Parts: sequence; C-alpha cells; structure tokens
Amino acid sequence: MRRSRPLLIVSSLVAIASLALTACATASAAPGVEKKIVINALFSDYSFPGLTETLTSEAAAFNKAHPQYQVNVTFANYQQLPEDIEMAAINGQPPTIASYNTSGTESALDTLDKNGKPLWTPVTPAIAGRKKILGVPVVVNDLVGAGSRYYSYRGQMFAMPLTLSTLHLYANMTLLKKAGVQSMPRTWDEVTSACAALAKLPAAPAHCVAFPNDGKLFLQAMAQQGALLTNNDNGRSGRATTINLDTPALVSFLTWWEQLNKAGYFLNTGKMEDWGGTFNAFGAQQAAFTISSSFVVPFGEAAAKAGNFELGVGPSPSATATSAGAWLGGDAMYLANGLDKATSDGALAFMQFVDQPKNGAEWGKAYGSAPVTHGVYQELKRSEERRVGKECRS
Repeated sequence: MRRSRPLLIVSSLVAIASLALTACATASAAPGVEKKIVINALFSDYSFPGLTETLTSEAAAFNKAHPQYQVNVTFANYQQLPEDIEMAAINGQPPTIASYNTSGTESALDTLDKNGKPLWTPVTPAIAGRKKILGVPVVVNDLVGAGSRYYSYRGQMFAMPLTLSTLHLYANMTLLKKAGVQSMPRTWDEVTSACAALAKLPAAPAHCVAFPNDGKLFLQAMAQQGALLTNNDNGRSGRATTINLDTPALVSFLTWWEQLNKAGYFLNTGKMEDWGGTFNAFGAQQAAFTISSSFVVPFGEAAAKAGNFELGVGPSPSATATSAGAWLGGDAMYLANGLDKATSDGALAFMQFVDQPKNGAEWGKAYGSAPVTHGVYQELKRSEERRVGKECRS
C-alpha cells in the first residue's frame, strides 16, 4: 500500500465492505427469478451538488432498459478511491467499473488483482470495433480530441472519459472596466498590467489575483509552453524516472508569481490547495481575478449574480497568447480485467450509456464538465438555444 494512516485504512475497509455487501445483496435471486448480472460501479466523489443523484438516476435508467443487468453505483472520495480499490482488489472484491481522477491515472495502470495481474483492461480491444453494445451506440469515435488523446496509450484507449476539465481565468469585469481594462487578459504580462491599472482605483480591492498553491497550476504553465514535466515524453514512451523542476517554462511561471506577490497583487491565503478560499475571495470581490477549474463556472455565475458584477471567463493566462496545450482534469471509467463476456458487455454498454448525448448533457449540467463527445456538445448547444429562445418569448 502507498499509505498506511489508520484513518485511511478504516475508510478503505468500509469501502470494501460496502462493495462486498452490494454484490451479495444483488447476486442472489429469489426462487424462480432469473439471477441478474451484477455490475458494481465505483465513482469518484467531489461533493458537488447533483453529482451522485445524476449517476444514480442514469444507472436506474440503464437497469430498466436492460432488466438482465443490475448496475450498482457507489461513490468514494476521489483522492481515497485508488487506495480503496487496491485493498478491494487484494481481497478479491474489486468493482467492475471505477472512475479515477486524472491524478490517479498511473495508480490505475499500476494496480494489480490478487493474482498479480493488471486489474484494468483497455476498453478498445473489449469493444472490438462494434458500433453498438446491447443496443447502446458506441461513442468512442465521437470523443473530443483532448479526452481521446489523453486516455490513449500505445494505440489503445485504456479508459472511457466521463468528465473533462481544465483551468480558466475568472474576472470581475465590472471592476476591470472601471480601471479601463475592457477585455480578458490572455498573458501573464497582461494580468500584471491589469492589476497595475486596478490598483489606481480609489476603491480597489485588497488584492488583484487569487489562486491556490497547487501543483495543477504548475502543470498548466508547463503544458501551455509545450514543456514536459517528466522524462520519456511524460512517461508515454517509457516509464518516467525523473521530474523536470528547473526548466525555463516552470521558472518563468514562478518568476511571474513572485512578481505578483512582491507588488502586493497576489492574495496568499496561507493554505495549500486552497481552491475554496481563493474562489470565495473572488466571489466576495476581495480579488478581481482567480484561476480555477472549468467545473466552477456555475458557481462563478452564482457569485456574480449575488455580488451584482459582470463575470468574465477565459483561458488561464500563459507566457504568450498562443498556448501549446493545457492540463487536463476530470475522470475516466476503467473496465475490470478478466470479466466474462456478458458482464464485460454490460459494463461497456453502461460506459457508453452515460456518455450518450442526452445523458452526457445532463451530467455536464450537474457536474460542470466540459463535453466529452461532440454529440454531448451539440446536445448542450441545442439545450442552451432552447433556453434562450424560451426566455426571449416570455
């Protein structure tokens, strides 16, 4: 095990017990009733409103459409989930499907079953070129490029994207326009210039920029400049053995951050990974900018409405206006290795089911995820057009 704190062990044991009890409760059937094929799906939990309800509802809809199957949906904290699964695998009770956060990708690939074999298997060989599975259209070929590329390795897709995100710059455009800044900054220098203009206002906020001290921002800065974090092509052409922390790309980001701090523009909350604290400072108009996940767009809209200010959202700033790439967040669904065909097909069909246009759109609205397929994007676009049209007619 990678960690051994007693609290984490107790949490893992509870998760294992939950999976085992779920399997026992549904695997048996009453006399004369056909036994259902059980699929235990463990999803990452982020405590966002509507997250668990949406996936639970979609599982119920799948079960209704496929009465021979019983998909049981459970949730675990996204940081704890990899360890929960390791312990469940050791005890021979791993889930059929699990959604790992992008930060747990290597953990997923490294996790073994009780016999020492890889716990998860790539999804593309299991799909085997089929257009439909149990009548559910396969949407692998409709995935947006970022998700498809990230979860492909050595010519195979090893997991099915469920959510996608990256980092954005959020701005209080009401404050900025008062300072003469009419558009969203695209570069670090443009942010610094906007802060200098904002500081001249008689009622300027206490700080200009608030963002958390978190490794994701380091990864974003390097990706935007086309720099690699590790050797061996970020671990794709071979196992990563070194981390590059002294590259010009990273030093340039840290230099900009240091300059913001020295000028008094940066809000330091004193906490590591303080996403909530920095975003709350932005919502309270104690800072004009924040950098946060695309997931928080709905919360930004709510904060702007409550604070009566115009919200601006754009790409997170980088060294130049043209970005070479971006850090990718979100989750993907992994398929257990060694399943019988009926169980494997049921699991694959459910993966495709949650990524169908209407289901993916509902998930995106509840979770704030960027569309994982072009079909989901079109569905969200149509939904927004209907909403705007309805408002115009009322």
